This record gives sequence, structure tokens and C-alpha cells, in this order.
Amino acid sequence: MKLKSFGCSFIFGSELPDDGSHTNYHHYSRMTWPALLAKNIGYDYDCFARPGTGNLSILESILSQSETNKNDLYVIGWTWIDRFDYLTSQYNVVSSNSPHWNTILPTDTGKESEFYYKNFHSQFTDKLTTLCYIKLAIDTLKQQGIPFIMTYMDDLIFERQWHSTPAVSVMQDYIRPYMSTFQNKNFVDWSKNQQLPISKSMHPLEEAHQAAVDLVYQDIDQWIKL
Repeated sequence: MKLKSFGCSFIFGSELPDDGSHTNYHHYSRMTWPALLAKNIGYDYDCFARPGTGNLSILESILSQSETNKNDLYVIGWTWIDRFDYLTSQYNVVSSNSPHWNTILPTDTGKESEFYYKNFHSQFTDKLTTLCYIKLAIDTLKQQGIPFIMTYMDDLIFERQWHSTPAVSVMQDYIRPYMSTFQNKNFVDWSKNQQLPISKSMHPLEEAHQAAVDLVYQDIDQWIKL
């Protein structure tokens, strides 16, 4: 049995001691709460998260992996909705089983980021597409009979006062029962609230991941969705 994790840097384990960022071998950490959960329940561990990625990339990894090893447990951490994933025109996704995604972030200073956020970005589009991604992932995992734990970083997923339509509200209601939180907070906000150590780049550190897995493991049946 294997636990597979998907997400961005908070699942990858950026800035944890074993992430390899200070060497030539940048590798996912085995000190994250998903990795520790795998150890606690006696599962092998594999991580498909990528630092700085967006939700389309996360979805693609989930769908690709769902075609193999149906007995795995998936841990999914959706990232902020305003990240934009794309492939360069030179990249032929059809010829590869592992597309190399590029991601534009609001904090980027390049010309692509400036152009995108000035001309194409909108919170409504971010919210609608993210909800579609999440719903598709839920429906696929349920159809395949793959158990999963699903969390999120961005509270805008469930915001209704602005940038909303009935379509958004319907999908918010659909996905809500499948989404788990850390005592009604995302991982970062919960770590802050618990006064657990966080890096200057806002990544929870070892003590936070250990506390998080303790929280998950003590109520594991409520976290795992089928």
C-alpha cells in the first residue's frame, strides 16, 4: 500500500532539512505531515507535489496517477487559486507522461506575469476553474474507489459575497463535505495560531508538520473520504 501526495510547496516540504535545496538534488521531504502519516499507518510514500505549482498541474497529476494502483491513499493539498499553469509552445505534451508545467504567480516580476495579471486574470475565473478542478478530482477518485484526504490553502474557494454565480455556489456546496481543515484553518494559518515555527517564506517547519500529523492521525477516519 502507498500514500501518494499532491500539491505545492507545503506538501513537497520546502525548507525542511531534507528537501535537498542546499544541494544539487532538490527532492521532496519525508518530514512533511503526509509523509509522517504514511509512516504512521505503515504505507510506502511517494510525492507528486511541486513547489510553486498551480491547481491545474495538481489536477493533472491526480488524474494521471489515478489510472494505477487503485488501493493507494491520496493526500491532496490544493494551492492558491490565482496561480496560472501553462505549457510552452515548444513543449509537446502528447509525447510525454509527465508534462513540465510552468506557473505564473502574482509575486512574479517577469513580463509574462505582468501581462497575464493585467489583461487576463480575474478572481471569478480563478474561483470557477479551481472549483471545476476540485470537483473533477473528487468525482474521479470516487469513481475509481480511491480513498483520499483533501485540504486547501485558499479560503477564496468558498467565498460567496463577491465574484460568484449560482454555478459557483452549487460547486462550493458539492465539494465542501470532501474538504478537510486544520481546526477550520489552512495549514499555514493553523500553524500560526498554534505558534508553531514557520519560515520567512511562510512554510511551516518540522514541529508544525509533526503537530499536524498528530491532529490528523488522532481522527483519521474523519479525514479520509471515500
